[in-house]
Amino acid sequence: MSSSPSSRRRLLCGHEDPSVLYLQRQHVSNNIWAGVETEDVRCRRYEGIIWDVPIHPRVLAVVDEMGFGGILRCGQPKDIDHHLITALIERRRPETHTFHFPVGEATVTLEDVEVLWGLKVDGDAVTGYIPTKDVSYWIQLSLDYLGFVPDTVELKEMVWMQTSLSNQLRIELSDEHDQYIYVQRARVYCLLLLGSLMIPNASGNKIPFFYLQFFMDVERCASYSWGGATGATLACLYYNLCEAALARRSDVGGACTLLQLWAWERISNIRPKMLNPVHIDYAPCAELEANILTKHCLHLQNHKPYSH
Repeated sequence: MSSSPSSRRRLLCGHEDPSVLYLQRQHVSNNIWAGVETEDVRCRRYEGIIWDVPIHPRVLAVVDEMGFGGILRCGQPKDIDHHLITALIERRRPETHTFHFPVGEATVTLEDVEVLWGLKVDGDAVTGYIPTKDVSYWIQLSLDYLGFVPDTVELKEMVWMQTSLSNQLRIELSDEHDQYIYVQRARVYCLLLLGSLMIPNASGNKIPFFYLQFFMDVERCASYSWGGATGATLACLYYNLCEAALARRSDVGGACTLLQLWAWERISNIRPKMLNPVHIDYAPCAELEANILTKHCLHLQNHKPYSH
């Protein structure tokens, strides 16, 4: 008996119409169709002491004024679930900047950033430039606005190491200092939050000198859209997700901690168990989760339940 046309039809994996998702050939999902084994991406997470040392109330007041009080109060980020982030990247489409799920499309929005981390999403764009590479300029700027001088290696690379900034937090402040001392310390906190958690690069431990220009004026700092799509948290996350989805990098920068929080909020069946959840008025959602999330176990050893 001759086979029907339908039985002879070849199974074509992927999209019937490539006119919209035109980057499929470069996309990491091609490895899935081809049966190629892939490794989890590596995500950067701040491992410093920012939440381990007490913060002076006058420093916290300045951090609040600069717009970083919400994310600071969210506490130490949870461990990154690399399987989850990898699975999300496999479903990320750079053409539409959305995740493609069986139930439809979804993505991290400005509202998510504001609700989860308490960051400002409207205001001035976070854009700047490197004014000079003159070492003496950066020595004086760092001394004036942060209260310490970068070491030789940092001056050569024009970056602060996380450890250098974190070590400043170990210096205890009394109640007798002039106000500018507390402002200097607040800038250190903001630099660590920005360069290590909100828009970390792939290195994960270097914070460029030119970030300091955004914190020199406290009032001006509060006017920036730190969580928005104009050069800050959301824009950086989108860019890094696109790069990873096109297999251009395995070390993923950007706010992967935020992405994981978003996934827990939006995909309820993978959310870790919460003990005695209590709503906190006018507080970032991540602050609640940081305090009451149990140690999560979303996957078995060497098993990737999200990937296929």
